[in-house]
Amino acid sequence: MLRTTDNESRCFPRVDFRAHATLVTTHHTWPVHILDLSFNGALAALIYKHDMQNGEQIILTIEVNEDEKIKMQGHLSHQQGHFLGLECHATSIDHQARLRVLLDKYKTDTAHHFRSLTELLNDHDQREPTQEDS
Repeated sequence: MLRTTDNESRCFPRVDFRAHATLVTTHHTWPVHILDLSFNGALAALIYKHDMQNGEQIILTIEVNEDEKIKMQGHLSHQQGHFLGLECHATSIDHQARLRVLLDKYKTDTAHHFRSLTELLNDHDQREPTQEDS
């Protein structure tokens, strides 16, 4: 098991992946934007005010393209501002296979894969706005 500077444990590499997704809780459905993805979780941005609590059960449906979605189930692990750390796993073997292919496609520098949440947020805050951010 790898450790980051914030003592977060990482068993699976993270990839920098942007996509629209839907986050469902027992009380509400939210549109979110995926910023970072791994085999056992995601970092998502939610711009709407919410009352979700850490530990709350969620279902995350990631829109890979028009014809392909990946469904993951888990819980809200942590939150900072409008960033949500989601600990979740693909809901079926088919979704696991799609997720593995997607992660392999976007895999880059190994050091980048094991970034802490703090490093991810700093990178996000420092990057230049793009057309996609509008």
